[in-house]
Amino acid sequence: MRLEQALEEYEKKKERAERVVEKVRRKYEKRLEKRLKEILKKIDELERRKIPRNVDEKVRKIVTAERRNYVTSLRNALASIESMEDLGKRLPDLAKLHVGHGKYLILLFEKDVYAINRLLKELNEDYLSYYRELEKAELPELGIRGLLEEMEEIKKAIAEGEAERQGLVERLRELEGELEGLYRELGLDELDERISTLSSRIRSEEMELRSKASKLQKPVRRMRLGGFADEFARDSSVVLREPEKTLSLLQKVYPRLEGKYRKTARWLVENLEEKVGAIEEDRELLEELEAEREKLIEDVRTRENEIRELERLIEEKEAELKKLRNRLEHLEKGFEESIAKLEGILGTKIER
Repeated sequence: MRLEQALEEYEKKKERAERVVEKVRRKYEKRLEKRLKEILKKIDELERRKIPRNVDEKVRKIVTAERRNYVTSLRNALASIESMEDLGKRLPDLAKLHVGHGKYLILLFEKDVYAINRLLKELNEDYLSYYRELEKAELPELGIRGLLEEMEEIKKAIAEGEAERQGLVERLRELEGELEGLYRELGLDELDERISTLSSRIRSEEMELRSKASKLQKPVRRMRLGGFADEFARDSSVVLREPEKTLSLLQKVYPRLEGKYRKTARWLVENLEEKVGAIEEDRELLEELEAEREKLIEDVRTRENEIRELERLIEEKEAELKKLRNRLEHLEKGFEESIAKLEGILGTKIER
């Protein structure tokens, strides 16, 4: 059976089911009205019933209070019941009243209390019967048309989102191409390579000098010379910041050094000035290259900012599309479940 035909059949069945449901509701609400009148009548009888004269005065007071509370609570509970749905909501309260009458009240008015309890029990049984009949008569609300409409809307939104995302991706590729061209045009690739090589060389030369100095820290520390010697023993980078003081210190301690320490000190004395000078020259050149790059990079930076913004927009669009696809998957699952229920109701296979 085609889906549209199946939905028409289902809607006809649902209309018939709703008429049955309404008939069941009217039947039980009529019965409910009768039950409530019977209970209220019994409550009135209990309220009018006189307490026997031979009852102890203390018990009389307790019974009077118990009856007043019991009758008032019952009337309040019953007053809010106008339909079977109301009854379902108040059944827990009525169940409490079913056993909450008080031990003295039931001793003196057992017949009246049991009569009320029997009617309350019948109310409960009526509701259970009503619920079973409704469950049998009602057809589930499948909402297939609504699911189909929402699925179509989401599919449309996904298609539009994909088109927008594709437009952003194409613009991103254009900008990346323009950026690559600018790098070539301005010679930035070559300039960046020179800056990278120079930075690496400076770091390597500084590490070499600091490594040599660090090997002498232990023997210098043992000499307890104080002043700059203590600073040298704590921080090997002084060899770069204070080369003249370092040479003066090395010349002073050289005669007291032995073996590998003397060899390291001699290497520093012979090479430190030249090495530090070379590092300073490299640093000056690096500053010049970085300043040159800064002048060239303004156009590049504009495009880089545009690229970052496009990447952000693409991520947002992808997150939005993911949510839509998850929602569509959820709806499709609900749709399949509803179709399975519809096939069970109609007893036939449905063509998608």
